[in-house]
Amino acid sequence: MNNHRMLPTMLTAIVCMIACAAPANAELKLPSIFNHHMVLQRDAEVPIWGWASPGQAVTVTLGEQSTSDTADDAGRWRVNLDPLPAGGPYDMTITAEGQTKTFNNVMLGEVWLCSGQSNMDMRLQKVANAEREIGAADYPNLRLFRVERAMSNEPQDDVEGVWAVCSPDTVKNYSAVAYFLGRTLQDELDVPVGLIHCAYGGTPAEAWTSQQAIEAEPALASIAEKHRAKQPGAELDRHDPYVLYNAMLRPLIPYAIRGATWYQGESNTWRSRQYETLLGTMIEDWRTRWDRPDLPFGVVQLTSYVTPPRVPRADGSWPELRESQLRVTQNLPNTGLIVTIDIGNPTDVHPLNKQDIGHRLALWAMDTVYDRNIVSSGPVFREAEVKGSSFVLSFDHVGSGLTTNNGEPLRGFVIAGPDRKFRWAKAEISGDKIIVSEAKVTEPLAVRYAWDENPYWANLTNAEGLPASPFRTDDWPGITDESR
Repeated sequence: MNNHRMLPTMLTAIVCMIACAAPANAELKLPSIFNHHMVLQRDAEVPIWGWASPGQAVTVTLGEQSTSDTADDAGRWRVNLDPLPAGGPYDMTITAEGQTKTFNNVMLGEVWLCSGQSNMDMRLQKVANAEREIGAADYPNLRLFRVERAMSNEPQDDVEGVWAVCSPDTVKNYSAVAYFLGRTLQDELDVPVGLIHCAYGGTPAEAWTSQQAIEAEPALASIAEKHRAKQPGAELDRHDPYVLYNAMLRPLIPYAIRGATWYQGESNTWRSRQYETLLGTMIEDWRTRWDRPDLPFGVVQLTSYVTPPRVPRADGSWPELRESQLRVTQNLPNTGLIVTIDIGNPTDVHPLNKQDIGHRLALWAMDTVYDRNIVSSGPVFREAEVKGSSFVLSFDHVGSGLTTNNGEPLRGFVIAGPDRKFRWAKAEISGDKIIVSEAKVTEPLAVRYAWDENPYWANLTNAEGLPASPFRTDDWPGITDESR
C-alpha cells in the first residue's frame, strides 16, 4: 500500500470530521439582574430571559412553578412566570441540556427602579446622620442592586451589577434616596423590597431616553441634531443623548418592577422649557419599552439652591424647570411630584437631607400605588380668581387645611399689575383659599409663589407638613422659552 497516497485522504477525512462535528453548546447565560438575593415582583407576570445555543430547550423553575422556552436563531430565550404572592426565600433553577444555574435566596416582593443624576446617586455615607443611619441598616429582606456606570452609542444587553442583602456594609455606598424609599416601603408593607439603583451624576434626561423616542418628537429636534453632529469615533460623554439608556437602562428591560422614581433636572435647567417635553417623552418611552402604559413614576422636584435675592425675581431657569416637572406630573397619569424646596442648601446642590426625600417618595407610593388613602402631597395650585384688587387662589391637596411650616404669616408670594413688575405681596389663608394683594397693585394680573432658585422664605404647607409646589398664575415668556 502506498502510504503517501493515503495521506491526503486521511487528512481530508480528519478535516471533514472537525468541520462536520456538532458545535459545542453555548454557555447558558442570564443578565446580571438575575442573581442570588434578587427580588422578583410579586403579583405580576415575571419575565426571565437569557441566552443559550440556538434551538436549545431552556427550563426555569421557581418553587412549584416550571416553564420552558426554546432559544431562537440568535440564542435568545424568554419565559414568563405566572404571578406569585410575596414570600421566600426560593431557589430559582435554570436548565438547558446538561447545564444548570441556580440562584439562591430569591424573594417575591416589591421592586422599584431609582434613577437620575447625582442627587439620586448620592451615597448613604454622605448624608446627614450617616453613621447612625448606616449602623441601623439591618434589613435582610431589603435587597439592593446597583447598576455600574456605563455609556454606549449602541443598545447593550447586560449591565454590571450584583444583588446584595441590605446591611451596614452593603448599604453605605448605595443610593441614600433609594434606601430611604425602600426602608419605608418595607416597614409599611411588611414584604420584601428590591431596589434597582440606576443613576449617573451630572447627566441630562436625554442621555436616559432612547434614540427612537427623541427622534419621533419634533420639539426635541435640537437634541437629535446634536447627536448627528457628533463626529464618528468621538469619545463618549455622559451628556450625550441615548448613551445611558443604551448602556444602563435598556439591559434591565423587561425586568418586572412596580414603579420608577426619578431625581434629576439640574443638568437640564438651561433648557427648562424643553424639559417639559423631554421628561414626558422619557416617561412614555420607558412605559412603552416595559409595555406598562400605567407604570407609576415619581418625580422629585428640584430643591432650593444658591443665595436668595433681596427683591422679587420675574424669571429664573430653576423655577421654570420646577414648573415643567409640575406640568408633566399634572398631565401624565400615574405620575407624582415630590416637592423639596424646603430642604435645599444655598451652598450645595446636593442637600444632605435625603431622609425626607425618600420618605416623601414612599408617601406618594403608599397613597397612589398601594391605595393607602393618605395625604401624600402638599398644596398644588388649581385656579385663581381676581376680586377687586386681590387674587383669590384655590388649591388641591390641602389635606387637613392650609398652614405654614413655621407658624409665621405666609411668605413667598409676589404680585404684578400691567407693568409686569413683581412686588412682595401680602397673603392670607381663608379656609382652603389664599387671598393675595399689595396696596400699590390695584389691577393685579399675576401672582407667583416660591419663584426663585432658592425660595427659602416660602412657607406654605398643609397641616400634614408637606410643602406647596412653586407656581404662577401667568404664562408670560420666561428666560428659557427659546429652549422649547
